[in-house]
Amino acid sequence: MNPSHNLRERKKDLSPYLFHFTKGDECKENLENILSEKCLRSERGYICFTESPLTYSHELFRYMESWEKPMYSRFGIGFKRDILIDAFRARPVIYGDEKDYSMLGNGLNWRYELLDVHSHDYTWLREWRIEGNKFGFSTISKDDIIVIAPTEDELTDLVSYWELDDIDFGYENENGIAHPYPIYHQSREWKGISFDEALKYDNDNTIEIITILQEIGEEIM
Repeated sequence: MNPSHNLRERKKDLSPYLFHFTKGDECKENLENILSEKCLRSERGYICFTESPLTYSHELFRYMESWEKPMYSRFGIGFKRDILIDAFRARPVIYGDEKDYSMLGNGLNWRYELLDVHSHDYTWLREWRIEGNKFGFSTISKDDIIVIAPTEDELTDLVSYWELDDIDFGYENENGIAHPYPIYHQSREWKGISFDEALKYDNDNTIEIITILQEIGEEIM
């Protein structure tokens, strides 16, 4: 077992996931598109993630939501950290000044983020990146992905689909006409957790255990 894994099981400020959150006025719709396409897109030459644990992120989002245009929303998607590192070369951002940037060379420029304690300090994002303008995750098992939403109702909308159970009939006694109506249930398409639920726990390892127990295809009550 690698020492990083062992440490993450003990330290509450570490997570088994890397998270990508959407932004803008259509943040939920953006996440729906991501799940439909199984792809993250960017025009910056890299895809952003944060290693900040979900269970520790409440104050982070409260801080961002105080801005006129929040940087990120509470709608997002999490991937197992080790998979993104091994299979997709996810790497932590290199924070530095212009001198540091000049020493990186073109091959590492996508990992660079300016650090100026007086005007530009985003180290609190604990950012990781994958190089490229898109990241397709269709090859990653749904068991290694979790969907994030602010509330349980919004989460259910995102992680489920409707299936037809039966067709029943309602009768009009006066004229004997029968009207068919379908009966549906919701089945799980993705694993996930809401912020409302996540804030009940003190570390992301508990979230991992909870979502492991969820089964793709199960009925969602």
